[in-house]
Amino acid sequence: MKYHKLVENAGRPKGFWGKLMINSMNKGHVGVTQWGLEHIDFQLNYNVLDVGCGGGKAVAEICEKIGNGKVYGVDYSELCVKKSKKLNKNNILCGKAAIMLASVSDLPFSDNSFDVVTAIETYYFWPDKIKNLKEIYRVLKKDGKILLVFEMLKTDDDPMKWNKVEKTLSIKSVTEDEIKKALADAGYSDVKTYTKKGTTWLCAAAQK
Repeated sequence: MKYHKLVENAGRPKGFWGKLMINSMNKGHVGVTQWGLEHIDFQLNYNVLDVGCGGGKAVAEICEKIGNGKVYGVDYSELCVKKSKKLNKNNILCGKAAIMLASVSDLPFSDNSFDVVTAIETYYFWPDKIKNLKEIYRVLKKDGKILLVFEMLKTDDDPMKWNKVEKTLSIKSVTEDEIKKALADAGYSDVKTYTKKGTTWLCAAAQK
């Protein structure tokens, strides 16, 4: 029961179990987040958007990589927005970060706003993946980059690894070919994917 209550809050955390899930994600996703962010050459003046920012750990990590730029985090969970604001309190106070309630389906930003858009462990929950990738494409600057990071890569070695989570949340793990195709279909170019040996981690980077 505890497992189900916790995992059921992975998509849109709320209430007591949502708080536990956010804390779990902030701790459990540190490794995959740091590894994924290594695949972007962040510049000191970049404007960055983190879609599905969860508890705000990735926003904090990216803030450390930029100087005069700014990191925006959006999430459609009110609890995540609250927790992310708390974690990034100092970054927000100094104008280096901003956290807001919003969905990947309708980003509250003008066209050509960001140098980089990241999405870490959130793609699985998007309602219309190609349309949502196109929405991100819209807010990216020309030559801007998207970075998608996944823990749930489906591999030939252990194709059933994520079966329990998939059934509980009604989501699907991903494959490299699927992500490459989705990015290409959404209009991105220079699509590259990376995996880490000994894990089911996948990182995909592409350019507008």
